[in-house]
Amino acid sequence: MEQNIKSPVRVLYFIDRMLHGGIQTFVVENIRHMDHDKIKIDFLLLDDGNKYSLEDTIAEYGKLYKLKDIWLRTPLDYLTYKKALKNFFKTHNDYEIVHLHSSSKNWLVLYYAKKYGINIRIAHSHNIGFQTKSRLQLVLAKLFIPLLNFYATDFFACSKDAGKWLFGNKNVKIIHNAVDIKKLKFDVAKRKKTQKELGIEGKFVVGHLGRFTHQKNHKFLFDIFKSIYDRNENACLLLVGEGELKEDMAEYAKKLNIYDKVIFAGYHRDTENYLSAMDIFVFPSKFEGLGLVLIEAQANGLPCFTSDKVVPEEAKVSNNLCFISLDDPPEVWADKIMNSDLERKDVTEQIISAGYRIDDTAMLLQEYYINRLRS
Repeated sequence: MEQNIKSPVRVLYFIDRMLHGGIQTFVVENIRHMDHDKIKIDFLLLDDGNKYSLEDTIAEYGKLYKLKDIWLRTPLDYLTYKKALKNFFKTHNDYEIVHLHSSSKNWLVLYYAKKYGINIRIAHSHNIGFQTKSRLQLVLAKLFIPLLNFYATDFFACSKDAGKWLFGNKNVKIIHNAVDIKKLKFDVAKRKKTQKELGIEGKFVVGHLGRFTHQKNHKFLFDIFKSIYDRNENACLLLVGEGELKEDMAEYAKKLNIYDKVIFAGYHRDTENYLSAMDIFVFPSKFEGLGLVLIEAQANGLPCFTSDKVVPEEAKVSNNLCFISLDDPPEVWADKIMNSDLERKDVTEQIISAGYRIDDTAMLLQEYYINRLRS
């Protein structure tokens, strides 16, 4: 017998923190394009004492709950975390679906969702590696993978590699990290305005969007830029993002004698303005589940260069993207980049054909939630 579907369907999203990153951008953009009369999404976050940039944004769409003073750095932290989750789900068990946007370290979210009667529990893999550098946290995360798989009922991933990494051979639904193509489209006026504000008019602008973390490999990016600058002294490096390694990278830029050629623009929500200000996009990440910013950069028409093997093939949604090996030295990256076709191209139709239009993905998620309740 078909289940009586309530309207709207109530979904709880779990995300570690709402800082600006690929997962958070994916969540916000999809929710913006959903029918809120049919889907109501609330949010459960960890709270480390800081307020992050996108919390106000998601609060526009649903309730925002935070688990206080949860760090997940040691096994003892999990005892505090376990108690907090238990107390939360005891009094918030009227959700029909829990959607976990995290890796295995947060498997307890699904455990307590099951314990308190939430029958649909989605685990969503957004990466192909653990972001922690802590050996203890890495060991725990690997040990928790079977538990995550056991308590989840549905499995999502942003790419085939991301699905295989976290879920093995399970039946995984691929949810593309789609983008708002109209918003990201190249704009000459935005280019001129942003370049003027940054003082880089007439420069050859090498661009990068990403948090200053180990994963994003900024040190190698700086080495690549140094080699590009040696070939073209009109080049500058535009970096959009914040992160714990920002000061270290500023010191490294000074060591390479390129500090005055690097623009640390900080975090900006209007990424389309900064993409339009760039001439090429370089992204030598150490690992990615997909690399949402690569989709955004291609949508802007930028020639894009990224790491092969550790960035999934699915990231190539147009002819604007070229893969280069991280085993190649920075000089080889610079040669391949500077000898490529660096003309900006409109590849809108290619991106739509590849299934990366946000309107389509948002509707796919919305219909999945509704139809899953009927099954």
